[in-house]
Amino acid sequence: MGKRELLLIVGFALLATVVYVATAPEQADGGARFAFGKLVDNIRREVRGNQASTEMTTTESHALPAGVSEIRMNVRTAQIIILGEDRADVASELFVWSNGYDDAQAKTLAAETKLKVEHAGPAMLVTIAYPDPGQQRARLTLRVPSSIRVQFVETTGRLEVSNVASLQHDMARGEATFRKIPGRVNITHRGGKLTVEDVGPVRLNTRGSDVELARVKGETVLQVQSGDIRGVELIGPVEVETLSADVVLERLDKTRDALRIVANGGKLVLRGLRTEARIEGRDAEISVTLDQAAPLSIFNSNERIEIVPPPSGYTLDAVASNGEIVLPDDLKNAIEFKDAPAEHEQRASGKVNGGGPVITVRNSRADIRLSLPAAAENR
Repeated sequence: MGKRELLLIVGFALLATVVYVATAPEQADGGARFAFGKLVDNIRREVRGNQASTEMTTTESHALPAGVSEIRMNVRTAQIIILGEDRADVASELFVWSNGYDDAQAKTLAAETKLKVEHAGPAMLVTIAYPDPGQQRARLTLRVPSSIRVQFVETTGRLEVSNVASLQHDMARGEATFRKIPGRVNITHRGGKLTVEDVGPVRLNTRGSDVELARVKGETVLQVQSGDIRGVELIGPVEVETLSADVVLERLDKTRDALRIVANGGKLVLRGLRTEARIEGRDAEISVTLDQAAPLSIFNSNERIEIVPPPSGYTLDAVASNGEIVLPDDLKNAIEFKDAPAEHEQRASGKVNGGGPVITVRNSRADIRLSLPAAAENR
């Protein structure tokens, strides 16, 4: 027998021994172990995995020193709930689920998952420290003074914040809800559902998000890439920039200032418009319903524009290049309409119901369609 064959036999024998010891049941009397000792015990743990789990909840109260006006959250992987209340301190409840090799280790790892609270100038810093072994899942509930500002670095778990002074979130992923925040709200969000309601001025930067935005009492600035967004009752000025997104803004009768929108691809729907609006589109389906006459400018290409004009007087100035202007007969007879083959330029202009604010529409390589208000209501 050669040396190579002998080494192979010895190697297989050692491997078989390690596997046997690793998978064999532990001795009840705690007797002597195989010579590999700790190494074999570690191998057994790897083979069997973490089969035990436990849950633990810890509650604490944290004083807020004078001058602290902000809570900075550096908690990435946890479910977080922050509730603003009429109080002077911060109350925390940390729920932890942890697994482990056995019950004892699971309980130890859960107890080692700690909420860390520090102070740095005007800010309270909040983090969660996780132990290395095992897996832990945490849910953190903070009850804070409603006058405090909250700032997040990054989160990936479910997030709820309500009734605080203002909010800044640098990167939220997954489901997030923000309600009753009278101050400024700045959020960057990626993926999942985002709900923002009853807030002050808002600035959102989203990608692939499903956004519900309601009752904004201040400026609304939206940068939206893919995903969907639905906004209602936006009180202040509105600025929107979209890329391949579907945006629906409704109940705009409460909006007091101008709208500025740039839409690249996707769909844009405005309902209840009563104030000035300027829309620049490209490859975007655009639909606008005016409840009241107001200056409106729409520039688009490659996708149709649909407008429901107001029942009151307005002045129409519409041009379609390589497209058609489609008008109801009553409107066509009331204004100057220059018909031409679709591959050329069609124009429609004139005063309607005595004239008023100008509705300017330009579209290339697609149609412009206008409907009477009554017809729109019956659709």
